[in-house]
Amino acid sequence: MVEIWPLSVFYRAYFGTMKFKERFAFCMCLVCLVVPFLWLRWQISDENKHPLILSVSDTQSLMDEMDFNRVDHTHRKQRSNEQMLMSRSERKDHVKPSVSISLENREEKYVGDVDAEQGKKLKRQDAINDVDYEYDDPWTIWKDMVKSRQITSNNDSDSINMILEAMIYKPIVAAGVGHGGTQLKASLILEGNQRVVFKPMRYSRDYVIEGPPYKGFDRHNGEIAAFHLDRILGFYRAPPVAGRRVNLEEEIEPIGEKRLMDTFFKEGMKNYCINSKNTCFYGVCYYCKKAEAACANGTVMEGSVTLWLPAGWPLKNWRHPWQRTYRDDRKALWEMDNTYCKKKVLRTPPYNSGPRLLDIMDTALFDFLIGNGDRHHYETFRDEGDSGMLLHLDNAKSFGNPYHDEMSILAPVYQCCKVRKSTWNRFLSLSRERTPLSELLRQATKDDPVAPVLSEPQFKAIDRRLKIAMDTVKKCIRQNGESAVLVADQVA
Repeated sequence: MVEIWPLSVFYRAYFGTMKFKERFAFCMCLVCLVVPFLWLRWQISDENKHPLILSVSDTQSLMDEMDFNRVDHTHRKQRSNEQMLMSRSERKDHVKPSVSISLENREEKYVGDVDAEQGKKLKRQDAINDVDYEYDDPWTIWKDMVKSRQITSNNDSDSINMILEAMIYKPIVAAGVGHGGTQLKASLILEGNQRVVFKPMRYSRDYVIEGPPYKGFDRHNGEIAAFHLDRILGFYRAPPVAGRRVNLEEEIEPIGEKRLMDTFFKEGMKNYCINSKNTCFYGVCYYCKKAEAACANGTVMEGSVTLWLPAGWPLKNWRHPWQRTYRDDRKALWEMDNTYCKKKVLRTPPYNSGPRLLDIMDTALFDFLIGNGDRHHYETFRDEGDSGMLLHLDNAKSFGNPYHDEMSILAPVYQCCKVRKSTWNRFLSLSRERTPLSELLRQATKDDPVAPVLSEPQFKAIDRRLKIAMDTVKKCIRQNGESAVLVADQVA
């Protein structure tokens, strides 16, 4: 038997000179000291566990469908489609029993100087107040707001502001990777089980991106500006987007899922007085890599949050007929043939009838104003079929170069020479306003937490591009006649 020297010394020093009773007493004292210590440590470690860790693991499967470009709205562990599509009146009927119960508990409120009839009136008013309070929930408002031909309200700015405020200030309860796609993003779940897509800041406001219109990283400020411009132009097809500054160390690291946290690291140097290291992450996507990570200013990262569509509105992805090749050595057919629209597009469903072609024209005008030349695919509501509205999702490749106007984005307009009449009237109205379009956008975004969202040259570019877009339509009208170019709104 091999003798272990330290144990041998311990035995001879303490146990060798002790009697059996003394040895037993010594061991009992040792147990009484060690066991409470271990128990206390176990209790403390349990209390320090974040209460949302379980919810993060539960939502891990949800984090796999987080990219707007290839979205699959499975909406597991959320309310059923029937509940999502319940009308406001049905919701009120649904909550009446609970309201009546609460009223019974407050019966004493109506006893005393108030007679029976007056008490009934007060009860009814109290019930109305209770039900209305339920609809102050911004996520419920969002679910009721989405419609087949618009996803934000055109006449309820208070509701939009309430939703944006919730996106800015609601606590983050879960965080995961924005799986799929080509650009860095994170998927966050806000208090109330509402999902948003977080896109981090990659460039300063005055940075100019040279080269093709699809070059560079996503621009978070472009997403914010595009949402507000979509509403100013009267489209209402972009989901709400707001700027937000997130403390990665306090808001993400305690609750982030493992796949996301594995991409976090510190970058920078320490000096004698200040820890100047920045928190960075590179996420999981097709082009994501550590060398091109996004870094916070210390631990606080600026970015945009885009609201996830409610349950009951699954999307269908379509290849854009004016898709680019994304290659310098090969051009697409539409880039070489200006009759491409008449020869091919107008003969192909769903562009040969219904509203889809006019939606493409609207989007081309919208993309030209924001400088987005990266709409290679687009999404519609799956259940709407060929008449489904083209949604303005994923607008982050916008506002890259304020000094260049990419005319190829307008190819659908000048090749087809078809424009929705209501869109043209809206553009005419904006061009005749004393307040320029850029100023309307500036006012719409001035209260965003990361304002100003655009540089001064970017604001000026919008006014310049509006004139160019209108001149393009006017040329079509001169060549083909107003009746052939301006088409009455079609929904079916």
